[in-house]
Amino acid sequence: MKKKLLKRQHREYLAAFLFLLPSLIGITVFYIVPYIICCVKSLYVGEYFVGFKNYTDLFQNGTFLLALKNTAIFTFTAIPILMVSSFLIALFLNSFKKISSFFRSSFLIPVVAPIASLVCVWQLIFDDYGAVNGLLNSLGLNTVEFFNSEFSMVMIVFIYVWKYCGFCVILFTAGLANVPPSLYESARLDGAGSFKILTKITIPMITPTTFFVFLMEIIYSFKIFREVFALFGNYPNENVYFLQNFINNNYYNLNYPRLSSASIILSLFIIIILLVFFIFERRHSFAE
Repeated sequence: MKKKLLKRQHREYLAAFLFLLPSLIGITVFYIVPYIICCVKSLYVGEYFVGFKNYTDLFQNGTFLLALKNTAIFTFTAIPILMVSSFLIALFLNSFKKISSFFRSSFLIPVVAPIASLVCVWQLIFDDYGAVNGLLNSLGLNTVEFFNSEFSMVMIVFIYVWKYCGFCVILFTAGLANVPPSLYESARLDGAGSFKILTKITIPMITPTTFFVFLMEIIYSFKIFREVFALFGNYPNENVYFLQNFINNNYYNLNYPRLSSASIILSLFIIIILLVFFIFERRHSFAE
């Protein structure tokens, strides 16, 4: 009997492995192998092994440091704004279940709309003679140069939040729907107020959802390069010159050692952020 069970388990494991094999091959060929090649190239200049010299040279490069600073500012500004605003919208929609489905669907429009068409709209909105400056001028305020000033970062943050807010709202709404209503009823019977219910029940219970939203938004934050490239070109002003711009320009210049080193640093930057948040999520999980 035990032998039959073992054979059956082996067949199930083999079947599962065969189903996973195409994905494993794709990940290995298109992600793992190129990443290893990138790591190796970052240690060479031409045919000469230079160790970590490419990395030390990068941290002495003013353009790279500017790109790193702008990337950090954008990441640590845009993601908290996006998560807080989308969570509050999800809480609001959760109170109106009859109309929430309509608004959730409409919030997805920015995600599925083509980037090229959206870029035209943003140019009309943020141009020196666009809608925003027209409103500011009507209020007696000066024209803001969104494409060539420190307000460029504000514009990019706004575009990022506007584009991905609907996606986060849907994820948070799904997380809120999984919270047992009995917990809210018990808390209200014990005399808990709305703020205490929010901080002691709602937020801890949706910790896994929050972690997943954060993970997705980290990934999407590094895709904002598409919008920056479409709006500003290869060389944007120094306020929105990101690591992706630095990597892209070195790709055009065929500077593979610097390109590889910057790519590895960018990947480590993402991994460290995710690791810190993963540890935080583990320590503050509602299950514990």
